[in-house]
This record gives sequence, C-alpha cells and structure tokens, in this order.
Amino acid sequence: MKSFIIGKLKRYIKKGSVVRMDQDTELSVALSISSEVHFSGEQEKHFTETEGKLYKRGDVTYLQYKEEIEGAGSVNNVIKITHAGILIIRSGSVSMKQKYLIGQTTKGMYDSPYGQLWMETTTHEMNFRWNQQKQTGDLSLAYELVLQGEHTGTHRIKINFQEAKA
Repeated sequence: MKSFIIGKLKRYIKKGSVVRMDQDTELSVALSISSEVHFSGEQEKHFTETEGKLYKRGDVTYLQYKEEIEGAGSVNNVIKITHAGILIIRSGSVSMKQKYLIGQTTKGMYDSPYGQLWMETTTHEMNFRWNQQKQTGDLSLAYELVLQGEHTGTHRIKINFQEAKA
C-alpha cells in the first residue's frame, strides 16, 4: 500500500508493495465521512455516507462528492491532494476555498446563506492512502479552526472510500 503522509516537508511511503493510481484515472467511490470537533472539553461528532469520484491528473489526486447540509441545501466538494498539502473547494449553498498545509496557518473565507465568515486554519495532521489492489483508501485531516477571530476548536475529518459497487 502506498501511503502519502504530508508533513515534515517530506513524503513517507510505508514499507511494503508500492502501487500507484494510474494517470488520468477516474473511479466511482462510496465514501464514509466522519468529523469531530473538540472544544472546551466537549466533543461533537457527525457521520455521513455518500458517493463520489476519485481521480488523478498528473501528480494531483482529487476526491469529489456532493453533500446535503441541513437547512442550507446541496454543496459540491472537491478535495485536491498533493504532496505539499490539501485544498478543499466547496460550492453551492455554502462556498469555501481553504488550503491545509502541515504546521502552517492559512486564511480563507466561508460563505453561507447567513453571511461571509473569515476563517483561519492551523493544520496538525494530514494523511492520504490509496490501495490500488483493494481499490480502497482514506484521507484524514486535523486542524485548529478560527472563525471571525474566535477559536472554534480542534477539528478532525476522516474520509474512507472504496470502489462503488455497480
């Protein structure tokens, strides 16, 4: 299994067989998405399942899916994964374009039906793995989030994906 652990400015490949996702490959995938927020000793968890696409263009891997946000509507998500970091682009009833770079603080905007919020993330952990033979993988991301100058906690996102069954 090939594992990209983005951090410490270097790529780490787990010992074992090294497999690659072929160039310009597109695969329909089933996704399980879990998120946790830790703030002031409390924890909030969310879980959803959906379908999407996993594809590779050059050295960049993309994970694309749609989600429904209660009270807001449909949101298209594109996660761009490189050896340097992750970029999440959301469009629809909410929009956002935010970079996640290990050990760095990055700034962005979050637009919702309720207004625009300035956001800042400090990324602690990023991990992307893809097993070509099993057609399964996962993506994890951990970061501190500040909205409008107010710390909102430590956020963890874990996305497991596998080839969708026909």
